[in-house]
Amino acid sequence: MAGTYFVADIHLCSNNRHQQRLFNAFLDHVLNHNGSLYIIGDLFDFWANNKNVYAANSWVFEKLQLLCSKGCTVGLLIGNRDFLLRKKMVGSYGIHYLGEEAKVAIDGKQFFLAHGHTLCLSDTQFLQYRARMWPLFKMADRILPGCIENYLADKFMLQSKKVIQAQDPSRFRFTRNAIENKFNNGIDYVICGHTHQPETFQSGEHIFHALPAWDEKSGYYLLYEHDVCTLKNFTPA
Repeated sequence: MAGTYFVADIHLCSNNRHQQRLFNAFLDHVLNHNGSLYIIGDLFDFWANNKNVYAANSWVFEKLQLLCSKGCTVGLLIGNRDFLLRKKMVGSYGIHYLGEEAKVAIDGKQFFLAHGHTLCLSDTQFLQYRARMWPLFKMADRILPGCIENYLADKFMLQSKKVIQAQDPSRFRFTRNAIENKFNNGIDYVICGHTHQPETFQSGEHIFHALPAWDEKSGYYLLYEHDVCTLKNFTPA
């Protein structure tokens, strides 16, 4: 039985070659093991639908398409950084677009996958921002010239990171009741990212995993095989 790989918060940047080489090597690892792959949001540090962003990141989708062509399942969820990814574009590479949240069955077990921001219910500031601003960003993505959109996005991302670093970290904690509710509705595993910190707990036979973010030197992934989830750290040989 081939394993199933879960990753989150890779935050690929077009100007970070070390990061790109690391993730490319990881995809080779998954391909060599004939594994399925679920990317649980924030594959990209920023995404917009214009030719410059497409050109800089086409290699990622082409590599994921190669996995799909070899019979591997590839599923992709959007995160708070790359929520502008479009279902039609992702699907054109054979990748399953899973939105913000998804339920998937693997070897008879029920998995609930989410980037994680929808499970941090104490972060009311972000949830209100998401409801108010994401529709506006989607509209701007369709009408702004790419060069202007990318310039504004760079400025916004830098400011956003400063704001996050200055905030009360309790905002970014997962809401236990929200996770327990998934377990009570037949979910065996809840897997997410978003907070950039590893976290796990077990409730009876149900298990929650939050994955840490990647950096330039290594990347954590969760491997599910033989009915067991194991957190591993990938470093290229």
